[in-house]
Amino acid sequence: MNGSVNRRELILKSMAGLAGGGLGWLPVEITSHGHNLTDVQTTASVVANFIAMALLSGLIGGLILAAEGQSIELSDQTKRRFGRGFIICALLSIPATYYSNLAFSYILNFGGWGVNQQGSPFYLFLGRTAGWGLMGLMLGAGVGLASFSIPNVIKGAAGGWVGGFLGGLVFDAIGQSSGGLMSRLVGFCAVGLAIGLLIGLVQELTKAAWLTVEAGRLRGRQYRLERGVATVGRAEENAVGLFGDPSVLPRHAEITRRADSYILKSLSPQQGVFLNGGRIESAELHDGDRIKIGNYEMAFHLRNAPLGASWPAPASPPPIPAPARVAAASAYGAAASPNGVPYLVGSGGHRFDLRGGVTRLGRALDNDVVVDDSSVSRYHANIRSHDGAFELVDLNSRNGTFVADRRITEARLSNGDSIRLGDAQFTFRA
Repeated sequence: MNGSVNRRELILKSMAGLAGGGLGWLPVEITSHGHNLTDVQTTASVVANFIAMALLSGLIGGLILAAEGQSIELSDQTKRRFGRGFIICALLSIPATYYSNLAFSYILNFGGWGVNQQGSPFYLFLGRTAGWGLMGLMLGAGVGLASFSIPNVIKGAAGGWVGGFLGGLVFDAIGQSSGGLMSRLVGFCAVGLAIGLLIGLVQELTKAAWLTVEAGRLRGRQYRLERGVATVGRAEENAVGLFGDPSVLPRHAEITRRADSYILKSLSPQQGVFLNGGRIESAELHDGDRIKIGNYEMAFHLRNAPLGASWPAPASPPPIPAPARVAAASAYGAAASPNGVPYLVGSGGHRFDLRGGVTRLGRALDNDVVVDDSSVSRYHANIRSHDGAFELVDLNSRNGTFVADRRITEARLSNGDSIRLGDAQFTFRA
């Protein structure tokens, strides 16, 4: 199991929440400055307070949701996320402000607070933490709701409640030493930061599967796989966006969740999708699997993967009808071998059927067996079939062709022979 936490996303969400709290403090301060708890509130001041809290909530929610892209670039998708988060959180702030004020007032009244009358400081503290906690809960739920994910609503509400509680906790302590202006500024910044951090942390600790980019322009980036179908490609709307690589199509592949399993499917028959070094059309993913799309390389992780479950041989698909078998092996290089047909087994467990005449092996996509390894030449070797025997022939490859660790130009193959093309390992089975 790999339980790594995406620190980049946590930092970005925390800073986004902090920025939202700081920016949202200004309208709240304009409406609150010069007022205290024992003043009589007018209708105008109540309306102004609701508007100010809507702006505060919208800014915190919009900026945290915009940070989902793990980028500070002002892309169209980032703008859409911000707008969606701002509108939803601003609207939710209306009931959130009403009920948090109601809870706050009820606790203050119980503690002896009233118009021109101060009551117990303990009940002020209790009311503040309860009111801010309720406000944070609904704000965090709004951030989750804006992501169109029910689980994220629960995660957001949990993170938001803790963030709001912490903001209320420090509000009066700061106010006693620095005044209301500073306490509101620090309090709102603390709420935004805590909500961003805790929403991200809850999401990270409860994620079931994710991809980590290990090579390519976005190296180090992580993508949680939370949707039923997560598309992979160069376009912004993909759940897994692989930008800046022209060899990646706008929609290159998709990962579908079926119960507790994840299926990787290629949507690009020409450029291809590679799993553990072998080209695939569709395959089940396992913890530790390595996916190559264009110049990007990614590792797939499952939180609850059993020990020793990485890089298993995929289950064999149903037999392909005889007329289509050679075409499928040529196009994807991973068709399961029926009984009696010789084949190669790669180091990742993938099986490659050998054709009746000549089977071409190499890195170029028009080979019968595509070997996605930089140590393998574009046209590295052939395996020839003649009178029931198979011969391996090197095609003047850069890093050589080996049988049983002996470099060869031509060699007859026997069942169980180990073959190496550059650094790529295979076993011959007949």
